[in-house]
Amino acid sequence: MLEFVRDAICLSGLSGTKLKCDVLGEYYNFWWGITSGGEREGYRYNTAIVELNAATGEIYIKDTQETVLGSSGHALELKVKKSPRTDNLKVILIEENKDCYSHLQNVIRRRWSGISIEEAERVQGVKRSNVYLFNENLNNALEIIDNLRLGNAIFFFDPLRSVEWVTIEKVAGKRINNYYQTGTEFILFLFTSDWFLGRDDFSTLPNTLHEDVWTSEEKKTVIEADSLFGQQNWRSLILNDKRTAEKENILVEIYRDRLCKWFRYVLPLPFNPKPQQLFHLIFCSNFEIGIRRTKEFYVFITGNPKYKPNNRNALDNFRKLHSNIFSSLPRNRRPLQWLILWKIITQHEGGICDCQCRDFEGIGEDTTAEKIQGALDWLANEGYLEPANIKNPWNSSINQYKLNWKVVPDKLGVEPPPRLKPISPNQLIKRSSRVEVQ
Repeated sequence: MLEFVRDAICLSGLSGTKLKCDVLGEYYNFWWGITSGGEREGYRYNTAIVELNAATGEIYIKDTQETVLGSSGHALELKVKKSPRTDNLKVILIEENKDCYSHLQNVIRRRWSGISIEEAERVQGVKRSNVYLFNENLNNALEIIDNLRLGNAIFFFDPLRSVEWVTIEKVAGKRINNYYQTGTEFILFLFTSDWFLGRDDFSTLPNTLHEDVWTSEEKKTVIEADSLFGQQNWRSLILNDKRTAEKENILVEIYRDRLCKWFRYVLPLPFNPKPQQLFHLIFCSNFEIGIRRTKEFYVFITGNPKYKPNNRNALDNFRKLHSNIFSSLPRNRRPLQWLILWKIITQHEGGICDCQCRDFEGIGEDTTAEKIQGALDWLANEGYLEPANIKNPWNSSINQYKLNWKVVPDKLGVEPPPRLKPISPNQLIKRSSRVEVQ
């Protein structure tokens, strides 16, 4: 049952919901500043933030008894606060629940009175605000916005527990028409721990593959998980008696691998709203910088250690192993193989790469596609990279690789980045106090 305090939807979790919205607000601002063309281009490019589960725009945090902006509220705040620079930014808010939608209308009237509700609900005609409101189910709303000129767009899926894979395929299939085409980003909510701890009338997943011993409630949960992944291959990896924490990690990794069908870079960020509870925001992009910036902000807020492998030691080890590729270079020059390898290690989420990665352009003095592919082939032959074996939907023959973390530590003395850890409410309060003092 949904609860509201005035117009704000009532949720708990200082280190969950509030932190999630802070991360999204930071990312929306950063993303729009780049994809709009920025000040240099006069913010002239069409952009869109599409919230597929917009809620009310405000959230009441029970833990601290405060009202803060929800993700859709952050999108509207960006739209209004930076006007007229945001004239070409569309904010599209979809909310099926009638109570949430009514409160969303109230929040807009109170906080952003310059936005006309009547105009925002009208699909056709002149749109001075470029704000769109839909009290529709997801499928109907997606059909309507297909006809809008979105430009570069973020789609934020924020359902109760998870997104059905058919919805991912539907939106991605219409937007990403070429090999890891940029211009479309997904942010997905996944309530990870619910699958193993249950909630209200939602049962946990069973601990066995034997269907004959599943309860009727467990069968429903398994079917819902099939819809999450869009297949049944996950069952043998999760329906067992492993520890809950281990199965949570496996579930996120399987989902991450599935999303790599459409996106080079998939970044799951963990959140800890309450003891034992765990959810993830999963950022999906084909643009390296956005993912890297989001991770940096999350690491700063949560106190996770920065990933800073020792470049000098790694380069010395690389030079000793492959002195032949340094011999013809001036003293301070680095071979293309090294420059690409170090960028993959430090900046490519998941260690994924191919010859069309945009951040490889200009990495050296002569970086044609052929030279980049040659360097990747060399790194693969030396064991630093291995085939990614990701089946893409464009039938592309481009070779895709990922870092081989069985080889990189032995050869370079570089360990993989540590797994991100969620911050607890008490830890977040203490950390926020220290940051304010500094």
